[in-house]
Amino acid sequence: MTKRTKAPDSVQTEILVQSRRRCCICYGLNRDETVKRGQIAHVDGDPSNNSLGNLVYLCFDHHDEFDSRTSQSKGLLKSEVLKYREELYYHFGNWAARIKRDELLNFLAFKYAHIESLTEAAIEAAGYATCFGKEHAFDVLITDEVDYCDGDLYMPHISTLDYYASWGFLSFSYEEREVEDDDLPRVFISVKRFPVCDKIAENILESCANDPEVHARLTHLADYRGWRGPKSTV
Repeated sequence: MTKRTKAPDSVQTEILVQSRRRCCICYGLNRDETVKRGQIAHVDGDPSNNSLGNLVYLCFDHHDEFDSRTSQSKGLLKSEVLKYREELYYHFGNWAARIKRDELLNFLAFKYAHIESLTEAAIEAAGYATCFGKEHAFDVLITDEVDYCDGDLYMPHISTLDYYASWGFLSFSYEEREVEDDDLPRVFISVKRFPVCDKIAENILESCANDPEVHARLTHLADYRGWRGPKSTV
């Protein structure tokens, strides 16, 4: 029996960082990008082979399934797992590049684009998801975290976030969770907003100064979301 040897800490760190603690099989089969509790597995079954190419991070369930495969079972193939790992590493390997792209786009938008043009584009994009484009744009731009159980609510929110994220205004993530004492699962949305979001939201609010009804609704919404306008450093 081959003696198991512990992979060096630097190798383990490299595997965990490249995978972002996501199971490559969960990602390969279901595009599940959530963080998993798991273990580093040896693809070739040799516990002494701690080369980077032979190691992969798997959730506990898929680690057990991969280790227990038999010659009679179609189970999880080594080549299949390696392909899923490749897809996972490619996906998360682009994170740094996407972050830099978003920072650049946000800078260009904030520094050079006319705020009125940005505001019009934000409202128009929000209008694709709901007939209340101005109010919906304001809500999406000022909200850091929100959860919904109704698809009629979270789908327009996510759709508009997609536009704003592609323009470098923000980044976001979302996941569905079961909530105790709630019959329906809820979708939790988390947003990292960049300064341009506050500037556009402020401009939307100011543009409604002559419409007391809309201005009051937006002000109430700002209070509800805990938004206090652009930071003093902006």
